[in-house]
Amino acid sequence: MGVNVMSKILVTAIGSFSADIVIKTLKAHGHYVIGSDTYPKAWIADSYNVNEFIQAPYATNKEEYINYIEKVCMEHKIDFVFPLIDLEVDILSSEKNRFLEKGIVICVSDGDSIKLIRNKYNLMRFLSDKGFKEVIPTKLIKESTEFGMPVFIKPISGRSSEGCRAIFNKLEFQCMKSILPENEYIVQPLIEGKIITVDVVRNPSTNQVVSICRRELLRNKSGAGITVEMIDNAELEALCAFISEKVGVIGTVNFEFIEGNDGKYHFLEINPRFSGGVEFSHIAGYDVVYNHLLCFMNKEIEKKPIIKKAIIVKKYEEYITEYTNDN
Repeated sequence: MGVNVMSKILVTAIGSFSADIVIKTLKAHGHYVIGSDTYPKAWIADSYNVNEFIQAPYATNKEEYINYIEKVCMEHKIDFVFPLIDLEVDILSSEKNRFLEKGIVICVSDGDSIKLIRNKYNLMRFLSDKGFKEVIPTKLIKESTEFGMPVFIKPISGRSSEGCRAIFNKLEFQCMKSILPENEYIVQPLIEGKIITVDVVRNPSTNQVVSICRRELLRNKSGAGITVEMIDNAELEALCAFISEKVGVIGTVNFEFIEGNDGKYHFLEINPRFSGGVEFSHIAGYDVVYNHLLCFMNKEIEKKPIIKKAIIVKKYEEYITEYTNDN
């Protein structure tokens, strides 16, 4: 399949932050985009920007969701599937071979890589064993901690900053430790500083990695940057190349670091999907979405251009999707 041949691409969860730039980019490159979401069409602004919209079942019922995706793909002759949220990535990454047998490419990293990435405790241990020195010391909350205060607790497989909390004294820590599931939370030293998000595109078949970095100046409570500063940083790019190769990343993921007040970069986590702010990288000069697709077409990705060093902000707009009867 050549890059210039129009493909049919299913994009899921099009009510999510990254949907707008994903849809715009794929259509700009001549592809036919079918969008899906669990909410009705009138509730999703981007449902009017895709070529077709289909309402989906919740991904919480794994088998029902997989059957739905397979049915849509077969009926609409889908070539590629772009899952945009964590739960769908988790589910579909484990079924890549099932879909590939039918000629459908699920555009995420392989299941084993996703499982490793999604378990923050195992990921930190894995990287430490590989000689990566920038990991934050991490323990299960059930383990005795020698970090002292303050500390930071979060779910071992959490999403969107849910369940994350800074703890500033031992009494509060013991209280949280007594009520949280002991095998589902981790504890780390609290490191003060700015969050650095890096959109990373890796094509293992051509041995290429491109990383676009930004410093988050403002972020919302879900952990999404809304005002950022685009930066160039060779040290961060080298760290991302090392981690993505060891973990087995395919296509686009995003890394998070803390730029500590000590001037060092401390690795936080990997989100195995497009970041909510992936359009920042597009504005700065690199087409992350198109190059993600190239990875799954086994084509060379574009080299990193000179990045526009700028402050970029996200804004929200309101749309009327339909008029309702007042009676």
